[in-house]
Order: sequence, then structure tokens, then C-alpha cells
Amino acid sequence: MSESSAAAGQTDKRRRKARRERTPLQRALIWVFIVLVSYGLTLTVISDTFFWFAIPGLLGLLTAVMLAMHAVFRRSPEDDFKVLLKRYAAVVPVAVAMVAVPMMVDVRYLYPLVGTGMMTFIVATKTLLDRRRVA
Repeated sequence: MSESSAAAGQTDKRRRKARRERTPLQRALIWVFIVLVSYGLTLTVISDTFFWFAIPGLLGLLTAVMLAMHAVFRRSPEDDFKVLLKRYAAVVPVAVAMVAVPMMVDVRYLYPLVGTGMMTFIVATKTLLDRRRVA
């Protein structure tokens, strides 16, 4: 009788675990929501009253950048450096565009992307060099 209750307990644990797992689309939507909320909080820097909300917004954006770079660079077949360089070559133009576009169009609402783009470049470079040391 105790064996069947133990098996039932294991089944319940599996059901709860299966219920909690999210699909990749759900995880992506959660991250998009977090980034949009962080960006919205960062835009409060323009305000004279609520500018202090920009600090958690900027921290949220920088955390999202670090997690994104970790996700981009962590999955490489046997830490092949050529694959890492290709991924780095795909990330750098995005970071440069995030810095250059707000400067060229001179729109105040895009200025938080400048810091995010710089941080993307720095984190991508550091991650690539760390992976190079490991490989």
C-alpha cells in the first residue's frame, strides 16, 4: 500500500512539473514583456517628477542584455570558436545600430537604446573572450 502511494506521489510531482514548464513562445513573450516594461521605466528619465523610475528600468534592460548574450553564446557545438565568431558577428551590428540610430535620428525616446547597445557590445565581447579561454 505504501508503494502505490509513493508511486502516486511521484506521478503528482511529474504532473506539477509538466504543468509548470512553459513553451519557448511563452518564455519569449515573458521576456518581451519584461524588456518593454524596463524600457518604459527607462523612459521616465525624461520626466521631471518620476525620473528615479529609470534606474530599475535600466537595470532591467541590462539584465535582459546579459541573459540574451548568455543564451546566444552558450549553445555551441563543442565550443567551436568559428561558430562563436559567427554569432558575435551577428550581435555586433545590432549593438552598433542600437547606438547609431538614436544618435542619427535625434529622438529623445530612443536614447535609452544607446546605453543598451553599448552594454550589448561589452557583454558580447566579454562573453566571447571568456568562451575563447575555455575552448
